[in-house]
Amino acid sequence: MFLENRYFTAMLNRSENLPWLALAVLLILSGLIYLLAPVLTPFLAGALLAYIFDPLADKLEYKGLNRTLAALLVMVAVGLVSTGLVLMVVPLFINQAQLLMDRLPDYLGWIQRDLLPTLTGLLGISADIDMDSVRNWLAEHAQSAGTAAQQFLPRLGNGATALLTAAVNLLLIPVITFYLLRDWDGLVARMDQLIPRPWHDQVSRLVKEIDRVLSEFLRGQLSVMLAMSVFYSIGLSLAGLDFALPIGILTGVMGFIPFVGATLGLVLGVLEAALQFQSLSGILPVLGVFVAGQVVEGMVVTPWLVGDRIGLHPVAVIFALAAFGQVFGFFGVLLALPMAAALLVAIRHLREAWLASPAYAGTGAGKAGRYNAALSSTDSVMSAPLLESSIKSLPLISKGKVRDIYAVGDDKLLLVTTDRLSAFDVIMPTPIPGKGEVLTAITQFWFNKLAHVIPNQLTGIDPESVVTPDERDQVRGRALVVKKLKPLPVEAIVRGYLVGSGWKEYQQTGRVCGISLPSGLQQAGKLPQPLFTPSTKADIGQHDENISFARCEELLGKELAAKVRDASLTLYSQAADYALSRGMIIADTKFEFGLDESGRLHHIDEVMTPDSSRFWPADQYQQGVNPPSFDKQYVRDWLEASGWNKEPPGPRLPENVVSITSGKYREALHRLTENN
Repeated sequence: MFLENRYFTAMLNRSENLPWLALAVLLILSGLIYLLAPVLTPFLAGALLAYIFDPLADKLEYKGLNRTLAALLVMVAVGLVSTGLVLMVVPLFINQAQLLMDRLPDYLGWIQRDLLPTLTGLLGISADIDMDSVRNWLAEHAQSAGTAAQQFLPRLGNGATALLTAAVNLLLIPVITFYLLRDWDGLVARMDQLIPRPWHDQVSRLVKEIDRVLSEFLRGQLSVMLAMSVFYSIGLSLAGLDFALPIGILTGVMGFIPFVGATLGLVLGVLEAALQFQSLSGILPVLGVFVAGQVVEGMVVTPWLVGDRIGLHPVAVIFALAAFGQVFGFFGVLLALPMAAALLVAIRHLREAWLASPAYAGTGAGKAGRYNAALSSTDSVMSAPLLESSIKSLPLISKGKVRDIYAVGDDKLLLVTTDRLSAFDVIMPTPIPGKGEVLTAITQFWFNKLAHVIPNQLTGIDPESVVTPDERDQVRGRALVVKKLKPLPVEAIVRGYLVGSGWKEYQQTGRVCGISLPSGLQQAGKLPQPLFTPSTKADIGQHDENISFARCEELLGKELAAKVRDASLTLYSQAADYALSRGMIIADTKFEFGLDESGRLHHIDEVMTPDSSRFWPADQYQQGVNPPSFDKQYVRDWLEASGWNKEPPGPRLPENVVSITSGKYREALHRLTENN
């Protein structure tokens, strides 16, 4: 027993086991839910409603109300709104149903009189509806209604039981919602206390990520459903459609299943327009409403209210709804998207752990694996991360966010790329093993590959030759001896895709750094042409500031600013084409330039590394969502979820975050330089 406990404790303390154990917990919970499915509907519905309305209760509590009163006010408000909607919508639906029954004979007559002859003329199909036969069929079934009722009466007890169960569930949902909403914060705190301490940071980050994905999707999707229901109902009413309300609401509500709502609404709307107007001129406005609805939903409402919140492919959403509905029944439909969001996050982390593992890298048996030879030869250095260099034989000029700069004579510099990582302009206290070697190798690769575009700062001098023997370990594989040039006071940023701060600005203004863009672009979409968007250089701890090209011309002069712009766009275009051939997309990047004594422009600093660029795997690229990246975005996501205030000092990074981030850097080098 002692050995079993010791083994379990050791397993808990290994952070790399967390994604697998999280998946196991999800599978076990799924099994329990399957067994308890018949009684879970009101509890699941109540939990989802409490989760959705918790922010409202939090806001009321923040204004000074106690939690019970805040929860009660939220429930009363929700109840009043729901009751009002029911009282308003149900009579309208009843009237619409009565209207449909009244017009049914006219519709049948139009089908026999106009539609069938038209089909016969167009398709050569001969069909006829004998209205007398239809009347006889209705009369026959009307006469057998008594017999059917007699057969149905013995089953009425079961039906009454089902109705009673549904009524009880309907009454239980608001009660359960109220108590869960009242005690939500306490329940979350108690569950947090149960998390094993070795897992706490990782589990908290996973839960916060699931919460962010799920809450924004659910709340945003509900808003989309409401907005589109109103849009289609009003639009179809203006088009003159008699059944605008039920078709509009059905289209909007079913919109949470990608393409199903719009398709169903379009079919019903066109069919109703054909029966009502019996002419093309009456159908076209209805078609226009659905076309406009898709444009508004896809380009305005969904990006604004939902965006890439859940990151599931439409087919995955449909499959999740169908699968959970089949296994768990009605309440499985309610369960589908929350479980899908949790599984999505777990699978994402499992994938990242796998890519960072020795098994994937091929290094578990002493192999060089997938890393290039230059990097493999420095494995011993990579096992001892370098947070800060200490070279005494050369004068220290400065220490940047990542690089330490030393003077080599009067005309050269030694750039030592450490394993420091900077996020939100704050240097983290935890180094990323191998990061310095990766950045140096990638920079050398691009300098050599793009040397025909513009001169660069490389000298070809071996860094180990300019330091003492006992300092060589600090520069081996991670340093460059470069020309001493005068750096320009701007950073040259090139954007090929609409993402990050550019996407946020575009949503608000339709521009990126003051440059107007066409309407209708999607997140992560490829721009019509790469954009040159310069920025100022900020000191450590400060934020760079985007500037206009006119301001860039003021700082550099018109001629030099034009050279920097043209060189940047050429470097990016050629590098992006090459990277795409290696299965990578360079979404955006940052260049820096300097001048020699004669005023000749040179390419300096790092070149299209994971620190200065946004790399995406081409096989996972999809417009409308933010693709995974080979850079420090994983660290940034963890920091966002950790609650850190983005002010110095930065928090220490967990082991698994360090391992996964290191793997991402190496994967970028591997993809770019393998067999090259």
